[in-house]
Amino acid sequence: MRKRACLLVIAGLVLFISGKVFAQNSYKIHSHNDYAQELPFWYAYSSGASSIEADIFLRNNELYVAHAEEEIVEGYTLDKLYLNQLSNLETSGKLRELQLLIDIKSETYATLKKLEEVLKEYPALIDGDNVKFVISGNRPKPEEYKNYPDFIWFDHQNLDDLATIDLSKVALVSTSYKNYSVWNGYGRMTGPDLAKVKDVISMAKASGKPFRFWATPDTKTAWARLAKLGVDFINTDKPALAKQYLDDVDKNTFTLESPVEVYTPKYEYDADSKPANIILMIGDGNGLAQISSAMIANRGHLTMTSLKNIGLSKTASYDDLVTDSAAGATAMATGKKTNNRAIGVGPNGESLPNLTDELSKKDFNTAIVSTDAIYGATPSSFYAHRVERDDTPGLVDDLKRSQLNLFVAGGEGEKKSIEEKFSTTDLSSFSGLDEPIAIYLGDNKAPSKANGRGNALPKSVAKTLQVLGAKNNPFFLMVEAAQIDNGGHSNSTSDIVLEMLDFDLAIAEAIKFADSNKNTLIIITADHETSGFGIVGGDLEKGTVQGDFLTVDHTGIMVPVFAYGPGAINFNGVYENTEIFKKILDSLK
Repeated sequence: MRKRACLLVIAGLVLFISGKVFAQNSYKIHSHNDYAQELPFWYAYSSGASSIEADIFLRNNELYVAHAEEEIVEGYTLDKLYLNQLSNLETSGKLRELQLLIDIKSETYATLKKLEEVLKEYPALIDGDNVKFVISGNRPKPEEYKNYPDFIWFDHQNLDDLATIDLSKVALVSTSYKNYSVWNGYGRMTGPDLAKVKDVISMAKASGKPFRFWATPDTKTAWARLAKLGVDFINTDKPALAKQYLDDVDKNTFTLESPVEVYTPKYEYDADSKPANIILMIGDGNGLAQISSAMIANRGHLTMTSLKNIGLSKTASYDDLVTDSAAGATAMATGKKTNNRAIGVGPNGESLPNLTDELSKKDFNTAIVSTDAIYGATPSSFYAHRVERDDTPGLVDDLKRSQLNLFVAGGEGEKKSIEEKFSTTDLSSFSGLDEPIAIYLGDNKAPSKANGRGNALPKSVAKTLQVLGAKNNPFFLMVEAAQIDNGGHSNSTSDIVLEMLDFDLAIAEAIKFADSNKNTLIIITADHETSGFGIVGGDLEKGTVQGDFLTVDHTGIMVPVFAYGPGAINFNGVYENTEIFKKILDSLK
């Protein structure tokens, strides 16, 4: 008891000193059986709960907080656990709006009389506008509600008489969820149960009063589902988790208003022939869930998902199960695992030949298109050799010495450093490769789709392929959709979907080219997955995706590999990301 009391005091002091005030959210949390929390009141209040429940018993002229009379603990009174804390916050000016739901477990009238006496000892609370004291559990008859003072409100629990009783003293309407559904909070309600639940919510809300279910399933799915159905107070024993989840549920839900165009591959190439041209397309952070989210938003269709040759790539780096972009891209560019943060070098810092190096020796033209800066981790892994991905001066020096014929990317801020090697032009003027060419999409990274990048990526891919295809030389092109990763890091469903759809449009341009130039092999994959993204809801017909996130960082989940063109079948199966380098070279032999 002393330990818990001490914790209560400490928590109260922390909140008082910090003055942390949680803004009200449209989805309100009710901390059910709050007194059972490790820190009653403070845990729910600091989590942003809008309603807190305290069961009370009248014993020896004291109001004790407990679920059952035999569980009463000496000192656990309504004053000490709740009213004193509220009073201190009120005095400090830090008290926000709150509903204290007082569930009477002992005899109604004697307990209510004592509660009136106790509350009158807190005039600042009962005369103020911040706290609404609502009586639940054992209540007087509805016609007697009016006999109680203005600071006493009631939780009405009968839906049958809402049209006939005086509701002026009713703060909310509540009923047991189990009277209408057996759903356990996983998956979805059955159609009949959903209809009953919707009916009771409509009936209660027609009274003009807020509505609460008790005895509800206590899962993320249930919180979101009930909130979306219009339940005003979401019942939970996990107020912190529920508040955080519901605060983000709208942000994590995205609807694509207009589907993007999808291209259907022709599959007219000779599968047994050898390719001349290689297009490697990397969606940074683009796992299976990211692809699925874009497919759902686009009403079930992507260019990417029409491809038939599919594998899975293991992405671990040399020194960690979870790779970063530098080690992930280096593995594909060089065929060797390396440490996180390393660019084009092995675990001991030794320089590794990459695809650009190797194919330039065979008279390939080489090019990079990326929505990252050209010195970003993924692009630089195809031309540079540095132990640290943030060594921008070193990466720029390597770029000047590289065999690249062309890049279209961000990084214009370093333009002067490389102008002795690369001539600068714009996409509309670009028509040949008589000298190394740089086309910039931004000072650092290109803008995101949400911030106005438009169709720069698919246009850049189409124009680059047009120029490369006009040359007699074979070519190697690496395309990176860099900002799917940003959507994962920021836990933004909308950014993930928009960036992935933009990548799919770029993929369509590549496949159109391959259908006209049947000696072209396309490989589409990712360096890693970002955020542990999951799809927890949505609507295929409306193009709606509800996402959830495991982390803001990369994960160790395998990523898909799609292939199209001569040699595509070699990319089926499950293998290390280093095999992509080897499979590309083997396909050219």
